Amino acid sequence: MNKSNQALTVKNVLIILIFVLLLLNLILLAAGGYLLYTYLNPSAEKDLISKQEAAYALVEYNRRLAQSLGVENRAQVHEALSRFSYEIQLATNADELNKAILANGNRTQEKILEEFETKQRETVLALINQDPNIMAVKDKLYLTVKLGREDGVQVEPDDLVTQETMEKIAENIAVGDLVQDLVVEVEVENGKGQLVMPLSVADQIRALNREIDALRVTVHDLRVQAGFAPMSGPGIIVRIYDAEDGYTNDTIVHETDIRDTVNELFAAGASGIAVGGQRLTATSAIRCVGPSILVNDERIAVNPVEIYAIGDPAVLSSGLDIMRITLELSRQLRVEIEEVENLTLPAYIKR
Repeated sequence: MNKSNQALTVKNVLIILIFVLLLLNLILLAAGGYLLYTYLNPSAEKDLISKQEAAYALVEYNRRLAQSLGVENRAQVHEALSRFSYEIQLATNADELNKAILANGNRTQEKILEEFETKQRETVLALINQDPNIMAVKDKLYLTVKLGREDGVQVEPDDLVTQETMEKIAENIAVGDLVQDLVVEVEVENGKGQLVMPLSVADQIRALNREIDALRVTVHDLRVQAGFAPMSGPGIIVRIYDAEDGYTNDTIVHETDIRDTVNELFAAGASGIAVGGQRLTATSAIRCVGPSILVNDERIAVNPVEIYAIGDPAVLSSGLDIMRITLELSRQLRVEIEEVENLTLPAYIKR
């Protein structure tokens, strides 16, 4: 058969397939409407067996479509057709039968067309693997085969396969109304190619949802570390008291004492700190205004000043040894350190 006859044959096949597809869609629409009408109008309802026979006719049309495309023996198509027939058989009334047709009609047709496209890709791969240029490739590389109704066959890189292979692809692959354009990604290594299967729309949605979930977790972790979300874990509670009956400048707690304690805790590995119920962030300020101590511009309770820190309790506690001894001996301040198994630091709230 010469090339013109082969092209004519492909065109004839496409015309037949288009006709079958249009006819199948019309039958699906008519059957669905008919069953819905009979359900809403009990007086028009006929025997369920006759309706099941009409539904089985839809299955048969799908089966013929699969046969005409050469995919009737593929597992996915066989499963879709079997499920369609089984759900028709299970239907006990017009409502269930109508649901079975609406649920399985389009899904079965889509599965047939998906498998047909997969078959086309496998055909392209088989022809690519017969190309002498491909058989000579040793390093890993990727090529893209594009087939379109207007542009024909295009291969990127354009000098990777022979002209003869491109002609064979054009002769064997039918691109038309059933398959608008076909893009085949191939990975070649050691003289042999394998398909790089594209993700279906459903797979892409699932992948994007997983990526969104991962990003949500990352954002939450960053918010926790930055202080904009609550943090929980083991740690210590530090309470700093003024000296007993202290009233002079050296015998009361100052903002510098708190800042020094906080710096020592961060140096000891604290992952989060709250002072007087105020969560510390990168922009937090600890300062005195008259007799009051402000953290994040909010007045906190004093005597004691409470500092919550999350981290390894033993390490954090030992990291404050020098600070505690210095405050107690030189200024008679009292420092209590309590190791706890679980603390919760509040989130920073801008007021």
